[in-house]
Amino acid sequence: MHIVNEWGDAPRTEAHEGNEPYPTAESLRAQSPQFWAHFPPFDERTLVETANLIHPIFAASSGRECADRLNELISEAQMSPALASEAWAVQEVWHTARPDRVLLAGATLSLIDHLRHEPDASRLGVCEGDACADVYVDQSPAGRRQYCSLTCQNRNRTRAYRAHRRAAAQS
Repeated sequence: MHIVNEWGDAPRTEAHEGNEPYPTAESLRAQSPQFWAHFPPFDERTLVETANLIHPIFAASSGRECADRLNELISEAQMSPALASEAWAVQEVWHTARPDRVLLAGATLSLIDHLRHEPDASRLGVCEGDACADVYVDQSPAGRRQYCSLTCQNRNRTRAYRAHRRAAAQS
């Protein structure tokens, strides 16, 4: 999600950050060095392109649309499943025929893995806050999350409260 929210055009535009510089690719490695050690360095163009391809998954209006978009990404990255074994342990692995799409393949597999454990695609979403299009994964018990963060939720509630008070004062 961090890649989508920091490098995606929709979240940056909605937050009026379109003219600001992108975070450095090194900032990803600094957050989780062990994870990113498995990937080659990425340039800004690859991060932006991947974020823009992943964002629509979170904006899908149905499970079918989510699945269709994931299938498009599997095709785009030319991904294929296989089985591998180490001693007696057999596990699923995926390969990509496009080394330039390894980040897209990794992000797609992350979403697929999430949906394996939580198949309700409605729990993937785009923030409903004003001036925000960040994505989130709803892990709340009730499954009713609408905002990417408490900051966006509080900001939206404050705006609604102030608008209600202004309307009441004008009446």
